[in-house]
Amino acid sequence: MRFYSQKKSSFYHIWFFVCVLITVLALLSVRASAYSFATFVLDAHNGKTLYSLNPDSKLHPASLTKMMTLYLVFNEVESKRIRLDQKVVISKNAVREPPSKFGYKVGQRVSIRYLIRAAAIRSANDAATALGEAVSGSERDFARYMTRSAKAMGMLNTNFKNAHGLTQTGHFSTARDMAILARRLIYDFPEYYHLFGRRSVNSLGRTLYNTNRKFLASYSGADGIKTGFTSAAGYNLAASAKRGDKRVIGVVFGSGSVKLRSRRMTELLNIGFSKAKNFEGEVRLSPLSIDLFAVVKGIRKGAILFSSSPPKRPDFFRFDSNSKTISAAIEQLLNSTIGEEMMDNRGPLIRPNILFDKDNDFSVAETQNIKEKLLKILDIDDSRKNYSVVVGSYFTDFNAKKDFTRLTLTDFETLSGAKRIVTKGVINEKLVFRVKFSELKKSDAVKACKKLIA
Repeated sequence: MRFYSQKKSSFYHIWFFVCVLITVLALLSVRASAYSFATFVLDAHNGKTLYSLNPDSKLHPASLTKMMTLYLVFNEVESKRIRLDQKVVISKNAVREPPSKFGYKVGQRVSIRYLIRAAAIRSANDAATALGEAVSGSERDFARYMTRSAKAMGMLNTNFKNAHGLTQTGHFSTARDMAILARRLIYDFPEYYHLFGRRSVNSLGRTLYNTNRKFLASYSGADGIKTGFTSAAGYNLAASAKRGDKRVIGVVFGSGSVKLRSRRMTELLNIGFSKAKNFEGEVRLSPLSIDLFAVVKGIRKGAILFSSSPPKRPDFFRFDSNSKTISAAIEQLLNSTIGEEMMDNRGPLIRPNILFDKDNDFSVAETQNIKEKLLKILDIDDSRKNYSVVVGSYFTDFNAKKDFTRLTLTDFETLSGAKRIVTKGVINEKLVFRVKFSELKKSDAVKACKKLIA
């Protein structure tokens, strides 16, 4: 009787385990099928749609987001606003990003080059955030830059809230839009695109393996570009492949596993190659005017010589300056009735025969260009204390004033004698406060800037 009870008990234990296993598998199956699914395939050469399913459904893009992050970083590098070897100080915000990540430390200095590798190959969230902050000063401002650039590309159903793609309210895109972005990366930055097809790269002494290396190895002609996964999005993939004179781009949103994602992408690209047309020649996409969306120099964190974008020219020729030398020269220029003509919006202005500076006994011949004359006056004007240095942008007047002492100690010899004020400005419709050291010589202002930046 006892033996029977033990046997019966063992049977119940096995049956219970089988039931639990079936339940778990069922839940996993439900979860896998619960992801919103979308696909899109286009002919990369002409941009024509070859196949689609729910192409305009607004879904979580996950790390496909990093394609836009990297596109804008490439744009900044090519526009010479940042350099590949430029060092970025890793912030607390970047370090706190959840995996996947490289594992940087707060205050660590990392070059743009290595951050690009980590974001593109390892899909590192901390690297993506650091890149966004390097370009726009904050991830929030960079996300706005991303969204405006997306609209300029024709990505009409995309909105970005961060640089990495982790789930956030209001952060969404579509399969069609991500295909548009992938095509832009391929043809706008061919010199950088190859990075997405590399199986591994070195970054800071570590070997980083591509999250998409299995698909790259298994599909003939595959040469990029980006994977993505979150629990809300499922398994996403944007991929490109080239065979002969055909190139096809496919996008999958919401697969239930890596294996299913690869299988579906294989089917999509096969469909694409069966429908794509042979193409010979060079593909040139229409240029984008996205430079205007970048944060202008002087608003980014750091120190610069105080300057502003050139305003629209007034109805008459005018040069605003604290320099008596320049004011006197321009006054002569405006009051003169002889010499060469200088055009403005209203008509020709008369240039004097001799442009001179009473204070410095400086004169130049009429035959010299007016621009050269003013530049010479500016060089002489270095002894005048009419330059300013603006540091950072703070969200409160208190924080700006609190930083006066620390910043002064950076170059005490120069900044201790400068006039210190807090000025107001507007960034993205928000009031900000800036620390301003004024009444500096040009050489002292440049010196202070170099020390503050260092």
